[in-house]
Amino acid sequence: MVRPDKTRNRTGAAMEIADITFYIIDPNMTRRNALARVLGTNGHAFPLDNASELVSVTASRPCLLVHDDDDRVKACLAEVSLLNNPMPVLVYSGQPHLERVYEIADMGVAGYFAYTGNSEDPSEQILRLVNRDARMQTVRQRRHAAASRLQALTRREHEVLDAVSRGESNKAIARQLRVSPRTVEVHRRNMIAKLDVPCSISAVRVALEAEL
Repeated sequence: MVRPDKTRNRTGAAMEIADITFYIIDPNMTRRNALARVLGTNGHAFPLDNASELVSVTASRPCLLVHDDDDRVKACLAEVSLLNNPMPVLVYSGQPHLERVYEIADMGVAGYFAYTGNSEDPSEQILRLVNRDARMQTVRQRRHAAASRLQALTRREHEVLDAVSRGESNKAIARQLRVSPRTVEVHRRNMIAKLDVPCSISAVRVALEAEL
């Protein structure tokens, strides 16, 4: 029996493979069904005939597994981008080549794993990739949220924030911007208020998160 592995769900709580629903697109029915059986030992796995069927997916934590073919992968990514409930897309083949893995990653795929359809069990490979994608998704969400907050700042407030991030004092910032220290302090207070943070250190943290 496959040992249940764990990853993290969107709230950060521990999640076992049984909580993930896998959807598999592979023109080779023997290989596709074999993968579904392996993953179905401790989880849920369903074969699909093509990417258009993704619109009917209702699982709360889905993951799409696609056998490597350029047009097929592109079609799946296009369909997933239209879904209200996005899911990681993992690609597999019997003998992944490093250049192809990089090419697939550039397309926006969450990962690539090896699977021939024989007796091997790729569960641990898959869950490592899902776990990594969940971490990266959290980083992307934080970066997007921070960047959105920074858009509320004026150009001058951005300049003050950049200087504060470098550890410069109000007097040093005033000299650089050719304004009074009092004006710098006003910009600093406005910056803090717009970012809805308690202090300058927290404002710097927002700036750093936007650059993650």
